[in-house]
Amino acid sequence: MTTITAGPAGREHQVTVPLPADDELPPALAARLAALPPLNVTRMFAATEDMVDGVFGLVQAIFTAKDVDPRLREIIILREAHLLNVPYEWQANVPMAKNVGVSDEDIRRIASSGPVTGLDDLANLICRATDEITMDIAISDRTLQEMLDTFGAKLTTKYILEISWFNLLSRFLASTRVPLDAGTPTADRTSPL
Repeated sequence: MTTITAGPAGREHQVTVPLPADDELPPALAARLAALPPLNVTRMFAATEDMVDGVFGLVQAIFTAKDVDPRLREIIILREAHLLNVPYEWQANVPMAKNVGVSDEDIRRIASSGPVTGLDDLANLICRATDEITMDIAISDRTLQEMLDTFGAKLTTKYILEISWFNLLSRFLASTRVPLDAGTPTADRTSPL
């Protein structure tokens, strides 16, 4: 099955990785999917079969990490989705971001083409760290020092892992061409869990 989907930077793709049907998965894995929200990303993760436990474990850790502010996490996700032009992440997370206090004006600022300004100091710092890791591969000394001074070593490390995970997720979504979900299955949630 070939469909044309918009990808990063507006590139058109004619080849996609098909989402696995339940009958193409081990029965226990199909049953696990049935108990989760009907998200295309989760179904695509299931296609990895023997890797899915590790992926689900990391997703669980990312969305339940102690001391990670859900609002800052959602800002990371939206900034990442904007920078890498990943419509799936944007569509899925705008409602969840709003559910944790990210305003429409904040969302507009997060989607700016230049550095994010105009948010609170913590959100501006998280956006700068997200920009640097996403576009420059690594965080700058200046931003890292500011994060260490603001959050301490443990929480800084958690935020760097959060940013890095959403980089991986964006690239996975864009490269497999995960189609947008029908509707917004997680619109009433603060995370996909």
